[in-house]
Amino acid sequence: MSSIVVVDPYSAGKGIAPAFAARGVDAIAVLTTEKPPAGLASTWHPDDYREVHVLHDLDELAAKLAVHDPIAVVPGTETGVEAAEALSELIVPGRSNVLTLSSARRDKWQMAVALRTAEVPHLRQISSDRVDEVAAWLRREDLEHSPIVLKPQESGGTDDVFVAMPGDDWRAKFNRILGCVNKLNIRNDKVLVQELAVGTEYEVDTYSIDGEHGLVAVWRYAKQRRGDRLGIYLSNTLVAADDPVVDVLFDYVCQVLEATGVRNGPAHVEVMITADGPRLIEIGARLAGAEQQELTVLGTGESQITRMVRHRVDGDSSVGRYSRHRHVKSVYLSSPAAGELGNSVRFDELASLLPSYQSDALPYREGSTVPRTDDLWTSLGSVVLATTDADQLERDVAVVREIEAGLIVV
Repeated sequence: MSSIVVVDPYSAGKGIAPAFAARGVDAIAVLTTEKPPAGLASTWHPDDYREVHVLHDLDELAAKLAVHDPIAVVPGTETGVEAAEALSELIVPGRSNVLTLSSARRDKWQMAVALRTAEVPHLRQISSDRVDEVAAWLRREDLEHSPIVLKPQESGGTDDVFVAMPGDDWRAKFNRILGCVNKLNIRNDKVLVQELAVGTEYEVDTYSIDGEHGLVAVWRYAKQRRGDRLGIYLSNTLVAADDPVVDVLFDYVCQVLEATGVRNGPAHVEVMITADGPRLIEIGARLAGAEQQELTVLGTGESQITRMVRHRVDGDSSVGRYSRHRHVKSVYLSSPAAGELGNSVRFDELASLLPSYQSDALPYREGSTVPRTDDLWTSLGSVVLATTDADQLERDVAVVREIEAGLIVV
C-alpha cells in the first residue's frame, strides 16, 4: 500500500491524512519535537497515522521511511517545512522544492534576501540581535522618523508583531522579542525590523507542480492596530477570481515563488498592496493554516489539500485558477481587555440568527476567563459565513459585530 509522510501534521495539516486515506493511501507522521507546540496540540490526531516517528537523525529516519516507498513527504504546518523538504530530497528526490533555498521559505529575513537577489520588489528590513546595529540601519535608510515593524523571524499568527511610530521607544519592543520563546516554541535569537507597509493585505494560496504555479484562492484581510500591536484580525474574505487585483497579486506572487525556490506543493503568501505596488509580508511553503482549507472548499469547491491529492495520487499535473461559487467570510471576534466574559449567551443562537452561518470556533462562553486580544492566538474565536447573496453576508456580519459590541469583559 502506498503512503504519504506528513511532517508536523498540525493546524490545517491535520486534514492531509484523512484526505489521502479516502483514496487508499496511508499516512505516516513525523514530529520535529517530542510534543507539538502548545498552541497546536489540539490539532494533533495520532490515530490518523499508521506510524509516528520523532525526528532525531535525518539520515536514519530517511532510511526507515524509504522502506514504505512514500509518494511524497510534505509539511503539515510551518514548523515542519525545512525537515519535510530535507527528508523529501533524501527519499523521493525532485518531488519537493529547491533545497538550497529552504530557509528562504521559513525565515522572514532569508525571504527578503532571496527577493533582493532575484530583484523582486520587497520591503526594506534588517535582521539583528543588536540595538546599535538597528539604530545605524534606521539612520542609513532614513527611517528614524518613520513607522517601523518589529517581529520574530520564525513565528506565526502575528505573534509579538509590534509597530513603533515616530517617537516610540522601539528599543523596548526589540528587547521584548529578543531571546523569548515564541508561539512555535522557537527562541528568537534575532529580531526582524522593517519599514511599515501601508495598504490592503491579501492572502494568496497557491499550488505548484514542477515549477508551474496554480492559484487556489485569494483572500482579503481586514486587520486593525491596537496600541503597539499590529495584526489583530477582523475578517478574511474570499476575493472573486476575476477581480483585477488578483492578476496583480498573482503576477507578483509567481515572482516570489520563483525567487524562493517553490516548485511543488502548496504555498501560503501574504502580500500588501501598497502605493508602490505589491510587497511581500511573508511566504510559507505549506498549507494555508487554521480553517482556510475548509473555507476554500466552501467558496470554490476545492482546496490546497484536494489539489495535493490529485497531484500525488492521480498524477494530475494541471494547475489553474479557482472560481468563486459563494461569498465566504471568516469574522474574528476580539476582546479589548482580559477578564471574565459576560453577555455571550447569543453565541449559542448564531445558527438561527445568521442565514449564512456555516460554523464557528468560539472556545469561550459565559463566565470564561478571556485574554486581551493582541494577535490571532488571543482572538475570542471566529464565525464562518458563506452564501451566494452578498447583501445577506454583510447583514450577517453586522449581527456578529452587534453581538461582539455587547460582550462584557470585567
